[in-house]
Parts: sequence; structure tokens; C-alpha cells
Amino acid sequence: MSATAGERPSGLSSARARELLAEHGPNRYVPAGRTASFAEFLRTLADPMAIMLLAAAILSFAAGQRRDGIVLLVALFPVLAVDVVLEARSRQALKKLAQAVSPRATVVRDGVPAEIPTEEIVPGDILVIREGDVLHADGTVAWSAHLAIDESMLTGESEPKDKIAGTPFYAGSRVLTGQGGGEVASTGLRTQYGRIASLVAEAPAGQTPIQEKTAKVVSILGKVALVVAAAVFGLAWLRERSLARAFVSAISVAMSAMPEEFPLVFTLFLSLGAWRLSKHRVLVRRLASVETLGSTTVICTDKTGTLTLGQFVLEAVLPFGDFTEADLLESAVLACEIDPSDPLDQTILESARAAGLDPGRLHSGGRLVRDHSWDALGKHMSHVWRTEDAAAGTLVVAAKGALEGILEHCALTPGRRAEAEARHAELAAGGLRLLAVAGKTQREGSEDRASDESNLALVGFLGFRDPLRPEIAAAVADCRTAGIAIKLVTGDHPVTAQAIAESAGIVTGREPIATGDELAALSPPDFARRVAESPILARILPEQKYAIVDALRAGGEVVAMAGDGINDAPALRRASIGISMGARATEVARAAADLVLLDDNFGSIVQTIREGRRIYDNLEKAFRYLLAFHVPIVLLAVVVPLLGFPLLLLPVHLVWLELVVHPVSALLFEGEPADPDVMRRPPRPPGSSLLGKRSVRSSVATGALLAAAVLAIYAAAVSKGEDAARGFALAALIPGTLLIAWAERAGDRPWRRVPAPNTGRFWGIMAPIAVSLPLLVAWPTASQILHATFPSSGQWAIALAAATAAVAWRAFGTGEERRKLPVSPDFSADRNAAGAAGRRPGAPPL
Repeated sequence: MSATAGERPSGLSSARARELLAEHGPNRYVPAGRTASFAEFLRTLADPMAIMLLAAAILSFAAGQRRDGIVLLVALFPVLAVDVVLEARSRQALKKLAQAVSPRATVVRDGVPAEIPTEEIVPGDILVIREGDVLHADGTVAWSAHLAIDESMLTGESEPKDKIAGTPFYAGSRVLTGQGGGEVASTGLRTQYGRIASLVAEAPAGQTPIQEKTAKVVSILGKVALVVAAAVFGLAWLRERSLARAFVSAISVAMSAMPEEFPLVFTLFLSLGAWRLSKHRVLVRRLASVETLGSTTVICTDKTGTLTLGQFVLEAVLPFGDFTEADLLESAVLACEIDPSDPLDQTILESARAAGLDPGRLHSGGRLVRDHSWDALGKHMSHVWRTEDAAAGTLVVAAKGALEGILEHCALTPGRRAEAEARHAELAAGGLRLLAVAGKTQREGSEDRASDESNLALVGFLGFRDPLRPEIAAAVADCRTAGIAIKLVTGDHPVTAQAIAESAGIVTGREPIATGDELAALSPPDFARRVAESPILARILPEQKYAIVDALRAGGEVVAMAGDGINDAPALRRASIGISMGARATEVARAAADLVLLDDNFGSIVQTIREGRRIYDNLEKAFRYLLAFHVPIVLLAVVVPLLGFPLLLLPVHLVWLELVVHPVSALLFEGEPADPDVMRRPPRPPGSSLLGKRSVRSSVATGALLAAAVLAIYAAAVSKGEDAARGFALAALIPGTLLIAWAERAGDRPWRRVPAPNTGRFWGIMAPIAVSLPLLVAWPTASQILHATFPSSGQWAIALAAATAAVAWRAFGTGEERRKLPVSPDFSADRNAAGAAGRRPGAPPL
């Protein structure tokens, strides 16, 4: 039962709310960590490179090499600064995303509803409660209209709780049906949800699959580095009997082989990618979803508010039988909530006013006796009224919903039923969303719903036009080109769904349509096959959306589910990627989603997939660069002492290279634009490795060839002096690493097919690195620190030629270019046919 407007509290004043916020603090469920920054600082100090640098500095002082020790200590600062800057950039990106996703709530302030951040809710606030909301405070219901709340998150009980005035509500619960208001009693850590949240606040977050794979690779390479370093230490000790020099040799090998950049680069790419997407009004709530974007094979999308604008216009008012348009609109108004939040109900009331009716008089002039909520199975709802115009002892029943559900409660002859179905189909074929309206008058008596809804008279149909979003056709075409199938999953009539799907370009002909009733009767294997072959799934119940996503995933698809309603939340959570419309979505849908489209633009899904593929491409390039970079460093650190030569790479050189590899891998590759063909490829197979075997071989081969060229130069020149040979070798190694970056930028393609870099970031990183070696070795003080002398012009020419020769073979490509898709308007149909046959698209027939 709804209270009248005059009975509702006026809420707090803005001034009093500010006082209470200062007194009780922000409405947060997890206490802010006071030691977080200090912990981050300690983690930075624990960087393996920093630890090894410190050890090398101590050993240098112990061996009497004071200058080298000072240089290594000073080098700690730029090495740590690189880590700090890159991690700070990643952290700042995540902070901005967290601010953008901050939930909001509606409270009554100064007598009027006001939307505020949930952190500003205070005890005493009057919280407006609507269907689909997640509650953010504990309190007591002040008024309600068929309010049902799911408290399973706190109690574990699956049954929803009906709420009337005086009953409690709790933070963390979600509103299933109805609306109301409540007075807030507790916020933040004082709520039941807050007390639980504070206990688990420090629980470690789980790793994503690729994080686990990256950690495994780093662990393996780290162990190998330690074993090799130990072997080099033993060899150096046996040869020179100098503990200090043996330790320096071992540390040099460990520093060259330790792959500590991999996890940093991985996290930075995902967080910056998420921040970049936020500029396109796409909020990434879970970084793990960025991993999955490049593999998306199917998008299951709702219709209303996702493909369409969700802005209903009443376009058809079609009475049935002897009823008039006024009768139809009046019955529809009585079937609506008094103060509706549902867009369809709002449109009905506005249209009734435009037609000369007064919805306020109809509602206030009577009394709502019974409010029968939405029946998900029968797809209808009804109200029972005692009105001013009805005779004494007489009640008016008004019902609305899907035609199938309404007809089950109407007393119609077979002929009249067929006539109603024909008129309904005619309207639905035009793409209208239809509501059937029925009603009757009855004597007071039983309060049973079945009695109230029996023997209704069909009053007529209301047809609503919900315009297609302007970006939909282009977005669907882009998905088709990218090898991504789209399935329309809706509760609408099949004919309406067909019309919308054709307008959007999801189907191009009379492709298979599966209905909820049909799917409910199928065995699990037949259910999965029918879902796979049907681009349109109509009259689908909320629980069936979950089953549809499950069936597609079991068939090997990577499923993105787009929706905005509370009934979409289970499927959004179950999908590989849940996508929620931000502006009109219920908070439950936003909370369940991995991505939130803040501007409700379906085209942003395509932009997100494009960005996800770009991130993956660039992450692959960065990892290949790191791999190719480490190969010559490790080989030179190991092979040179094995051959009996003086160490080529000292700790100070590895510091210098460390200051090269981090900026190049983390910044140069992250900022690379998407390849022109990024949306002309099939989706990346699920479970595929980030680096293909052939890609790894080409990167390792490039690094090995560069190592061989540098080693040959060093071996040939070492007899002329250690510092001179080292300067000569570095003149080949540093340009070689820059050429490797250029090679990995092209990937497996010939260089002629890759546009020349035109970003300031690329040249801003590469140019300083290119001139750093000549400037340093030409400066006497730096030359002494590096233990390297400036090469002659002839040596420069030889060194550059050797570095170029080692890498130039990559200019012709590796022959492992990605397969492109043909642009075919029937590609989605091809995917559906493949799914019906039980195989993935592009796979050979069984």
C-alpha cells in the first residue's frame, strides 16, 4: 500500500546533512588503509633490480672500488624512480576509474528528491527506494508500494522479503520489485554489511588467468637466472679466486636475466587501457575483463535500452470489441503504479493526460485494494481498485502484460481469441512493443489473485515505439566484420524481435527464432543446439538468460552479455564479460557488470572490443620485446666469462639498460595505435597463449643474432684493451636494442606493411636513447664510470652495420601474419550455422 504524498517525511536539510556527515563520517564499508602508501613504498624498495644494485654497491666498496660503489648507489634513484613513476601512473588510472564508478542514491533533502554519492548518506536521511536499487544503508521502511527486497547477501535466504512501513532494510540487499522510502539508521561500518565487509577488507584479490601465466613465466625465468648466476659465481671463483669479482659476475648475470618487468608491464597496460576506455565513456569495473575483450565471439544483447533508446512513445491505441480508446487508456492507467519508475508506466500516464484523462484523479479518487505484482511466468500484473464511479460493494480490476499471459485470464471464444492474436501480430510486425490490457468489475469478496484475474475482458492493445539507437546499424556491421555474432535476447514477442533485429542488421532474412516456451521444453543438448543456431531468442524469462549464456559458454564461445535491468544481472555475472548500460541501468545490473557504458552507447561495445584487441596486440609486442631484449643481455653475461674474457656488462651498464627497457616496453608499445586490420580478424581463440611458439622463436632468434654480433666485436677488440672493446661492443648493443623495438613493433609482418611511427611519444623515447651512448662515452667522466671509451668513426660504422645485420632479416616478416576475415554480410549466419552443426566457425566440417 502506498502512503499519500502528504504523509511522507520531508527529509533532512542540506545544512543538517553536512553536520551529520562530519559527525558520522563517509558512508564507506571498508576502512581506508592508513599504511597503504608506506606498503607501496616498501614494495618498490623490494624490486629485485634495486636489491641486486645495493648488493653490487656493497661489494664494490668492500673490494675498494669506491667510485663504482658510489655510482651504483646513485643509480638506485633513477631505477626506483622508473618503477615509482610507472606504478603511480597505473595507480592514478585506477583511482580515476574508481571515482567514476562511485554509486549514487536518491534521498529527500530540503523536501525534494536529490541524487547524491552514496558516501554522503547520513543517519536520518530519507532514502528513496526503487526497483533495481542496491541499498547502501540500514534503516526502517517509511512507506512502500509492493516492495520486495532480496537480503540473501546477508542472510543466505533465497526468498525475497516483502517490506511494509515499519520493517527494517539493510545495506547490501537489492530491491526486486516495487518502490518506497525509508529512514536511514546506520551507515558505513555501523551497518550489518559494513561489519562483515571490514572483516574481509584485507583478503587478497585473486589473480586473473593471464596474471597467473605471467607469474609462472616470471617464476621460471627467475629460478633459471638464479641457477645460472650461481654457476657463473662458481666459475669466476675457480678462475680468479676473488670473492668480490665472483659476486659481481653473479649479480651481473642475475640482473640481466631477472624478468621483473613482465608483471609491471602487464598491470600497466591493463590499467592504462582501462583508463583510456574511460575517455570513451566506458567504465572498466574489473581489469580482468580487458584480458577477455580480444576473444569475444558472441554478444548477447537485450533490446530495450540497449539496442533501442528506451524512450517509449505510445504510437498505437487499439481498443478491442466494444471498448473505446478512453476505456483502454483508463484501464491502462489503473494498471499502472501511482508514482511509477517504470518507463512504460510513465509513458502511459503521459499519453493519458495528452488524451484528456486525469491519471491523478483516477488514482486519488479511489483506493488501491490489492496490488498483484508482476508474474514472470504469466508475464502480467494487475491492480484491484475501489473507485468513486463504481457502485457500492463493487471493485474494478485492471491488468496489463503480454498478450499470452492476459489471454489466459480472459473469457473469449476461439474466434475472438484468434482475432485478438491476428491484430496483435499485425502491430508487432511493425516493430512495436505491445501491451495487452484487460479489466472487469466484480463484487467484493475473496482476496485471492486467481479470482481477481479470472474472466477478464480484453480491453485492447497499446503499441509503443522505442526508436533504434542511431549507432546500432554501424556497430552491428563492425561486429560482423570482426567475426563476432550478435544474438538478440528479449522478452518481447517474436514478431517484434524480428522487426528490431532486421532494422539493426542482426539478421538479414528469416533466420531461426527460438522462444522461451520452446526452449523450456528441450533437453540440455537440444537447448544448446537451438540457442547456438538462433540469432533471435524471444519471450525469454530472466532465468533463461542465465541458461543461454551458460549453454553458449559450454559450447566454447566467449560471451559478452549486454543488459540494463535487474533481470539481466544473473546473466551479466555469468557471462565472460557483462556489459551494463550506465545511465538507465539498475544498480544491480551495474554492480554485476564488468563494463559499464556510461553514455548508454551500444557503439561503445565495438570501441571497447577494438581497444581490447589493441591492448592485447601491444602487450604481445612488449612481451616479445622484453624476451628479445633479455636474450643478448643474458648470453653476453654468461658466455663472455665462460670464454675467459673480462666482463662485458658490468652492473652500471645493466642499470643503464634497465633505464632503457622499462620506458621502451611500458610506454612506447602501450601507446601504439591499433593496426588497421584489428577489426578484420577472427576473435582470438580462448585459452591461447599470449606469445605463439613461432613468435617466440623469431624474438629469441633476433636476440641471439644480436648477441653473436656483439660478442664477435668484443672478442675481436678485447686484445686492444678492455675499455676500448667494451665501448665498441656497446656501440652495437644499444642501437641493436632500438632496432629490436622497431622489429617487434612490426610483429610478424614485413616492415613495408607497417606505417611509420608518427607519435611524439615514440620519437620522444627513442631519440634520447639513441644519443645517450655517444654523449656518455664522449664525456670523460661518464666514460670512466662506464669503463668504456669512445669508438672511432670506423668502429661506429662496423658496430651499426653489425647491429642492423642481426635484426634486418625481420624486415621481411616471419610468415606468421594474422588471418583476416572476409567482409561478408552473412557472417553471423555462417556462425549460427556452424554452431548448429556443433563446431566453431572457421573449423573444418565434421
